[in-house]
Amino acid sequence: MSAITAARQPDPERKRELLTYWGYRVLERVINTLPRRLAMPAAAAVGNLAYDLAGAKRDLIHANLARPMRLPADDARVKRAARRAFRNYAKYLVDMMRIGDLTEEQAHELVQIADIGVLREARAREKGVLLCTVHVGGMDLLGPALKAHGESLHVVADDTTYGRLYDHLAEVRRKQHVFLIGWRNLRALFRALKDRENLVLFCDGGYRRGDVPVEFCGEATTFPIGPATLAAKSGAPMMPVAAQRTADDRFRAAGLEVVDCASTEPAEVYRATQEIADALGAVIAQDPGQWYMFRPVWPETDADRDHARRALEAARRGEDWTKIGA
Repeated sequence: MSAITAARQPDPERKRELLTYWGYRVLERVINTLPRRLAMPAAAAVGNLAYDLAGAKRDLIHANLARPMRLPADDARVKRAARRAFRNYAKYLVDMMRIGDLTEEQAHELVQIADIGVLREARAREKGVLLCTVHVGGMDLLGPALKAHGESLHVVADDTTYGRLYDHLAEVRRKQHVFLIGWRNLRALFRALKDRENLVLFCDGGYRRGDVPVEFCGEATTFPIGPATLAAKSGAPMMPVAAQRTADDRFRAAGLEVVDCASTEPAEVYRATQEIADALGAVIAQDPGQWYMFRPVWPETDADRDHARRALEAARRGEDWTKIGA
């Protein structure tokens, strides 16, 4: 094949990104023609179908949900919760497709903030606030609700793939004072805190050597090192937050007890991160069927499980867990 012919071949990844983008835009337009009371049952039906067709991804969800439920992965209760997670994720996607045109009145009807004073008390330090959360309910829906109180959200997101779709999602969310920041853009993260903004960080991305060892839902894994490091370097408090879906497909958002991190010393980073893990684990345990995390959260190999346990034990002894070898 000549160089010219090869240059004309479509990049498979680029083609997939374009198809995903246009598929999303078409579906977004269709969803916005429907009243929400009809869109929610339709989304639930799609979620049920997705669960039935999910194959290995379904098994992964079972494995994740088994931990907070303290049950075997093949238990019928875990499977029911997993099916609910697929339904709730489908509903979340529908709500995200409708977020751009959400009015202040609709946002007030859709999202109840338990106590806005908790956030304002944390912001009184004038350092910004790190809102630490997991993939439960609909965190993005907190944006329109906070907008009515003169607040905004800055959300750390993965901008490394699906660039055109990412740009569209960023533009839509911007209307509701939700601003996306690429996870590699450290300068923007610190700038948001310097400007005393609310910075959202998702903490359930899964096990990774080098991150902070924690016990999460009864088992050793890691949480990202970023939240505690940002807190220590900026002076901003960390606040565990969840926006949980209610039985009538609305949301109730609440901030939990603030966690501070005084330094970047490994022992202090571990202490603060474990407090965040405990708080967010309790949120998931309240209703595991709302947790839609489609990546493995705990280590999958014997070697990684052993490393996670040893790092956690070292951290609990006050030792430098960053020096635990392979």
